[in-house]
Amino acid sequence: LTAIMTDHPVIPIQYLPVCAAVACKEGMDEDEALKAITINAAKLTGIDQSTGSIDIGKDADLLVYDGHPFEFRSKLEYVLINGKVVHER
Repeated sequence: LTAIMTDHPVIPIQYLPVCAAVACKEGMDEDEALKAITINAAKLTGIDQSTGSIDIGKDADLLVYDGHPFEFRSKLEYVLINGKVVHER
């Protein structure tokens, strides 16, 4: 099981997709990189029962981009916390 995490606040958490993109550039499969910053990280930290994937009963904290989240030009469109939009571009 592989996870990609940052050393927040040394490397701020908002750079997590960049870290995943670099892992892909170095040969990691895109699906595995996405899992590494979501469900795998949640499993390794013991919080996968409430976060890390989209499922009934889990926290609905989501980021919605206008493109692929690993693409540097993609812009954040929405931030949802507990299923409610808290930021909209």
